[in-house]
Amino acid sequence: MLKQRIDVHGHYFPPAYQQFLKRHHMDLLDGVKGPEWALERQWEYMEKLNISCATLSLSSPHLHLGDRGEAVETARSCNEYGAELARQYPGKLVPLASLPLPEIEESIREIRYCREALDIHGFALPTNHLGAYLGSELLEPVMEELNRGPTLVTIHPTLPRQQLAGAAEELPGPVMEYFFETTRAVVNLMLKGTLRRYPNVRFVVPHGGAFLTILSDRLIPLAGLLLKDRELDIAGDLARLYYDLAGFSMSKQFDLLRTMTEDSHLLYESDSPFTFLPVCVRQAEQMDQKLGDSLDEQIYQRNPNTLFKEVGLLQ
Repeated sequence: MLKQRIDVHGHYFPPAYQQFLKRHHMDLLDGVKGPEWALERQWEYMEKLNISCATLSLSSPHLHLGDRGEAVETARSCNEYGAELARQYPGKLVPLASLPLPEIEESIREIRYCREALDIHGFALPTNHLGAYLGSELLEPVMEELNRGPTLVTIHPTLPRQQLAGAAEELPGPVMEYFFETTRAVVNLMLKGTLRRYPNVRFVVPHGGAFLTILSDRLIPLAGLLLKDRELDIAGDLARLYYDLAGFSMSKQFDLLRTMTEDSHLLYESDSPFTFLPVCVRQAEQMDQKLGDSLDEQIYQRNPNTLFKEVGLLQ
């Protein structure tokens, strides 16, 4: 039997998001056929993977495709749906809210509404919002609002702005571009000093850190040499981030991650339902074997419990 675990990277499809995808005729999501989601399927994943608590967030595409009103309305409806699930299944399902970025004032209002009315203290943000990457000066007021209290922010890759016209159908985004997007966004957060300016925001980087584990050996020495006018601490920033082990991160990425950050910053994920259940089970079995008794309890339980309690996701 698989070891019991907390899942920090799972997805759902609230009714408002399903309607949004249908309006835009999105049968393919970044080049991949969208999976079916229902509560019954969520429970099946959790039972088979021995997940005691799962976070739920929107994946890609982001809900802002150019229509401000649609983005604002869809975000609100999805967040309210997630909050209702949390009320019905406390300690089992934890929603991560979506924001109508790059709309700044509307996103700040949604953050406050989520915290004050919905008791949601975690947010899932795409790598870019109509081309504005995390770390962009445009998003500074939103970061300031998120930083008003301990807050969890999970990063999720989406397609680069220039690929939204359909190029992803040739090579689906999850195959390769997601790794570039994640790396691009996190590097921007570091080079712009965003991570250090907003210490109350705990960022979770998906998919085993993407290409950061390789690029770090280049970034650490070159960033200081080429950007002499900035106070940078690339190694420190990489160590402060949290990383989920989504996808095929065993064992090459995992071993490299442990040279970049402490074991206390590593987290389990399923990436359900985009990763099919048999694949999730196989990956979980490989993870159990790789981690062994010395690490599994820490990564599966202690790390997410500590992080969730710090930001108010769990009591």
